[in-house]
Parts: sequence; C-alpha cells; structure tokens
Amino acid sequence: MSLDTHNAEDGTAYTTDPVQASLANDAEFCDSYGAKARFGLGRTYLYQLLEQGLISGVSLRKRGARTGKRLWCVDSIRRYLHSQMGVN
Repeated sequence: MSLDTHNAEDGTAYTTDPVQASLANDAEFCDSYGAKARFGLGRTYLYQLLEQGLISGVSLRKRGARTGKRLWCVDSIRRYLHSQMGVN
C-alpha cells in the first residue's frame, strides 16, 4: 500500500491504491432512496416490479398506524437485473 501525505494539510496519510468494493458489507435491505442510488430504479417502478412478483420487499409499520416504511430486498433486485441481462 502506498501512502500519500503531501496532499493532506494536517499530515494525515491517505492511500492512493485502488479500493475493491465488497458485497459482503452490502445491506440486505434498502429503502426506495437507496434503491434509486444503488440501481437507478425509481419508487413507482419498484412497486410495479413488486406487484408482478419480480422483486420482494417488506412494509414495516406499527399496529394501527396509517403509514410505515417499505424496504426492498437488495438480492431480489440484483436477481431481477441479472435476469434482464441474461446472466445467471
């Protein structure tokens, strides 16, 4: 690993080596904003895919509450996207 201290004002060392993304630390569920950021899929399209049974999600809300929080299964979205590419 190579460290670069020349660009840091306080002398803190930063790595200049490429960092490998890890799916091991990826979230199992995300909300609609997270799905938009990760996959570029909007809320309406996610609900259409859910209705067609192509992805899965869960709605969390307290008993008697009118509103809740919808979470999407990240793995199901990935499987759907891979199926559209013909990748298994």
